[in-house]
Amino acid sequence: MSAINERIQPGRPTISELVKDLNSGKYFIDNSYQRRLVWVEKQKVRLIETILMGYPMPEFYLWQQPVDTETGDQRLSVVDGQQRMSSISKFIGGEWSLKSKYLDNKDAEYADKKWSELPSECKEKIWNYVVNIRTIPFDFERDEIVVLFKRLNETDKSLNPQEIRNAEFDGLFLKASEEVANNPLFNSWNIFSDNEKRRMTDITFASSLLIYQRNGISNDSVANINKAYDLFNEIYEDKEKDLKRITETCSFIDSIFKEYDEISKFFSSTVHLYSLFVAIDYLQSECFELTLLPPKLLKFIEIYKSGDKNTSTLISEYRVASQDATRSKKSREIRVESLVDWVNSAD
Repeated sequence: MSAINERIQPGRPTISELVKDLNSGKYFIDNSYQRRLVWVEKQKVRLIETILMGYPMPEFYLWQQPVDTETGDQRLSVVDGQQRMSSISKFIGGEWSLKSKYLDNKDAEYADKKWSELPSECKEKIWNYVVNIRTIPFDFERDEIVVLFKRLNETDKSLNPQEIRNAEFDGLFLKASEEVANNPLFNSWNIFSDNEKRRMTDITFASSLLIYQRNGISNDSVANINKAYDLFNEIYEDKEKDLKRITETCSFIDSIFKEYDEISKFFSSTVHLYSLFVAIDYLQSECFELTLLPPKLLKFIEIYKSGDKNTSTLISEYRVASQDATRSKKSREIRVESLVDWVNSAD
């Protein structure tokens, strides 16, 4: 890696050339670095405005793939700049408009227009805009490229820990976390905003549920989650067992949410949902009759919302543990224990 900067080849193609190479398949987006390529609308609009205003954007990093020895063709993987390249291509493809509410110049001639509606001079500006590309030679190993990707994004703070994990790991634990996060129930519960899903907050939460299945209640520190990703990257013998158990518990939670709107509203946040999930998982292991749970949860919510600290010590403890260091092991244990004890003791 010490010589990588010296061997990177700079280039300055226009967007016209970039889009042509992307459409032809010469450039391709490798989702193993950043799997979620959907920017929020504001980011996409402001990127195109940057181009129209003639301001520079960060460099693109491409990695040469081995040449086809028969045809001489050589493809390049987009290592860094995937969201930008995808957004440019899709805007030119007519998929969205430059909504004025996101523009600095809300009265610009391109405001609220799709590509097909842009004046010719605006299209010309975009086609002729010059980008900076740095090409990494084909003989570098993938592990070196992953390190480079992490370094680039750690420097400008653009990636959070989960996005870094998605670039570094491509094994069984990540795939299991993605499967849990993609459960349609999570969408129906509206736990995560579009921006949170883009930043993979849902995958982090899914990882915490899987970690609970393996190690019990624990914290969501970067080191703790990274340890699970590393430990179960290649060998995860209980993957299907864990996924089945999570699916069953979530299905039961969904049945309660559908019948009791008050329970759904209260527990549709990661803090309370984690507590409910673990409490139900524990109660099932203790052969608790789960059909008795809803009225006890409704009473719990009623007292919690009343704010009366003298009514129940258990609920007071739960409330405090829901306000500070909510993803710490101690806070999670207090919430789960308080909820379980309440369920077992409430009339």
